[in-house]
Amino acid sequence: MKFSPVLFALLTSALPLLHAAEAPFMTLIGDPADTALAAALERYPACFDAVTTPTAEPPFIFAFPDGSQPRCMVSEALRFAASSKQTVARIGDGAAFASSATAHGLCVQSFLMLAYGADAVEFDFLRNAHETADRFASVYFSELTFWRPFLQAYARHNRETRPGGLLPFHAQSAAARKPRTPPATLHAADALAPLGLPVCPGSPHLAGYLLTAANVSDMSDVELQRVLSGGVLLDGTAVAALQARGAGARIQMGTRSCNAQQLVEEFTDDELNVNRVGYAWRPQALAENTFALFPSNDAARVIGRYRDAQGQVLEAASVLIELPTGGRLAAFGFDGFSTYASEARRRQLLLAADWVAQNRLPVFVENAAQAVVIPRVSMAGDLRSVALINTAIDTQPPTTLRLRGCPTGITHIEWLTPREKPLSLTVRREGQDVLITLPAVAPWQVGWLRIEN
Repeated sequence: MKFSPVLFALLTSALPLLHAAEAPFMTLIGDPADTALAAALERYPACFDAVTTPTAEPPFIFAFPDGSQPRCMVSEALRFAASSKQTVARIGDGAAFASSATAHGLCVQSFLMLAYGADAVEFDFLRNAHETADRFASVYFSELTFWRPFLQAYARHNRETRPGGLLPFHAQSAAARKPRTPPATLHAADALAPLGLPVCPGSPHLAGYLLTAANVSDMSDVELQRVLSGGVLLDGTAVAALQARGAGARIQMGTRSCNAQQLVEEFTDDELNVNRVGYAWRPQALAENTFALFPSNDAARVIGRYRDAQGQVLEAASVLIELPTGGRLAAFGFDGFSTYASEARRRQLLLAADWVAQNRLPVFVENAAQAVVIPRVSMAGDLRSVALINTAIDTQPPTTLRLRGCPTGITHIEWLTPREKPLSLTVRREGQDVLITLPAVAPWQVGWLRIEN
């Protein structure tokens, strides 16, 4: 059966009513008069709530994910989260090829956008399409139809929540001056999110801040005071930038650049390095990312020191400082926030982040894993869910998560994945924390924990 343009227009205008009279959750940007598209949509009537012509462009249109660069999906989702005035994520840069984006990648990116705060998703890849409507339907519409119940269940469960974790600071002056420019502050979030550190660009439910030099340049004194009153994870470039603006005394630490050649960082006997004391960290660091740290606070905890090729122990490389104001700083001078980290370095970074957050990170990944975790937190601080994406090309073995903010008395939490029945997982408690072990997760597969309050 072929639809006439008039009948197709009537059908697409009625689609929102067919989905429980809610605002459109999944919208396709397309031409309602396109009969080929109408025939394609007829095969998958449960996929989209509406088909509409392009309206006013949103502040950002996020790239249609390229199968050759899957981690760019994470970067695009973080960029969406940072543009906090947007509630609908529009995916698609006007070009889609069989050799670029995969259907699975499109579904994973849709989930990432929802996890980082979108209420709905729009798909805008037809305007300059390089494939036929029939192919779009058989590849993308079919897979989106299977994923839709999973995506919608997640969005409904997480209403009135926002992501929690560490906030990459973005000065209000910079946001006002360059509203359409992705903040450079997301560099740290890009690097740390796949290591299992929860980050929350644009969210009010933060447990601490991330700082690099890019964060510091536009920061006002009032903003600096606010940041230093909480918990801050910062790299050597941020320490140098703060020192340059005369804030060295406020952070009780100075720095100078040093030659990265033939240096290693040796983990000290600080209690944060339990079971890793004496470990030598050897990143491929550049001189511009290598800083010796000089804390002026006698109570500062040095968790890593430089050692040269002759074995001589040198200046501090990683430091924890508790300020008199109550704020906490964790500074990493050797290669700062890199996308590459050993198991020991990854755990040190996460433990330091939890220390600056005063053990309030909503989720802590206990095992070494290449996974992005996105906790959703209510205004009252209750943990509503945790999304997880395996960002590796190998299966992620069973992984233990430490959760904060769960209801007292909870004994089981459901684990949901696309196309599968929910799996009930038994929890165990350590004080106020809840520990739960996830089953193995396939390469670039996603799932989420549904926590009932």
